[in-house]
Amino acid sequence: CIKPMTMATSTAAKKGVAGRIDYDSWEKRASNLSKELDEEDEQEKEAAASALGLDGKHARSQAEAEEKSKAEEMQKAKQRLEAYQKREQGVTETLSGLLGPVVDDDTTAEVEEKHQEIKYITRESIGAGKRVLTVADTKGPGKIVLTQDLSNLESRTATNTSLKPKSYDDDAENKEEMPDATVHRGIIKLNLRNLHQCTVIVKCKIITGTIEISHCEDVTLIVEGDDATAATIQADLCTNLDIQFHDAPSGKNIPLRVRDTDSGPTTTLFWGQDVNDRIYHAGVSNLRVRTYRDGFVDLDTTSDYKKNGAKAIGNAAAEEVQFVTSVIEDELITERVLKPGDSKEIKQGARPMTERELRELEKKKSQIEEALDEKLKDLIQIKDKNGGGAVVQQAEKKAVEKEEVIEEVYASATKEEIEAIVSSIEDQKAKGNEAFTSGEYAQAILLYTMALDEAARLPDVSSVTEKLSTSVVSEP
Repeated sequence: CIKPMTMATSTAAKKGVAGRIDYDSWEKRASNLSKELDEEDEQEKEAAASALGLDGKHARSQAEAEEKSKAEEMQKAKQRLEAYQKREQGVTETLSGLLGPVVDDDTTAEVEEKHQEIKYITRESIGAGKRVLTVADTKGPGKIVLTQDLSNLESRTATNTSLKPKSYDDDAENKEEMPDATVHRGIIKLNLRNLHQCTVIVKCKIITGTIEISHCEDVTLIVEGDDATAATIQADLCTNLDIQFHDAPSGKNIPLRVRDTDSGPTTTLFWGQDVNDRIYHAGVSNLRVRTYRDGFVDLDTTSDYKKNGAKAIGNAAAEEVQFVTSVIEDELITERVLKPGDSKEIKQGARPMTERELRELEKKKSQIEEALDEKLKDLIQIKDKNGGGAVVQQAEKKAVEKEEVIEEVYASATKEEIEAIVSSIEDQKAKGNEAFTSGEYAQAILLYTMALDEAARLPDVSSVTEKLSTSVVSEP
């Protein structure tokens, strides 16, 4: 029989327990068991996916492998770009509002009443370790002068410590010493951004020879002096931009110190006298470029992207069409830069190409190929002993037992040797064409020269004809 619950029994029962069943304990056990089962299912799924190659570690198709490789390359490129931007920010000094802030509601009368200020930028204006200078967000009238004092800034390029000079035993003169770091003087690069109604005068050394100008209006840039090297200027989205070179050196200038004087180094090559001295511009209205020699205007030209025929194509706006102004045959000429797909896979290094340059490169390549083909044609022409035909004919013996082929005579070389030489010539020519197309002209010239050297080993026509004329095949 069931005994009724007494007071003692009820007081002895634990909290959360009904009779003799501990529901909390069972719930905990059920939860743990369910968790273990879920983990086992997940492990089984992972094992099955790994066995089938569906775990994401391996591509399921060639297309997926290519997409995965592209994604990895893009991620690496993004990381490199972020690292580069971080390094550039670490060495960039930005000077804003030197002549006053940019205020859109200034009236003409107020602008004329402003005092013409002159701001000088020296080494004291730049923080420690800063070598890229950005002048931005200011409105004149006034002048900003980058003084020659900035040419005394030093930047050091560390030596590659993984490259060690060779050393030899018992050689006292060959000491294993690493070269010192290379020292460069001047600022690395100059950026001009959002400047209005002012003049910027550059008198200092620019290591890379690069000046970038963007979103400027009514600005004059003057590059003057032996130190001021600005080989390449890139201007974008500017209005009323005036660029002047006052006895400014070319990017390939080699300074020459005047003997027995203290006048310092002199310019031997002026801006525009090298093909790499260029001004690239896109979306620039009313651009003027002038070069001065001894205080007088030497060359002068104007340009406007709309007048030059820039038009929107597809998603590309007219302001994105790029032009280049450079000195061609002692004149400043503006040309349109070809898009990457219009250059017919012909390159000239990293420099953008114009249609005129493409025609010149195609003509030069054609002339080299024609000269090489003509050389090979003259050297390989072989005639038989009767002077007929372009190929040496084989003579045969009319014997009953067997037909014996008489070896062809190729002067001082056998047929196999000539075929090997011709194969080498064609190989060097093909490599030369490939190097020429890639813009590696020095390598192309070397390969073409090697092909001609190989061609010189071939016997000429006269020696072959003379040798064959003395070789008579007699019949039995």
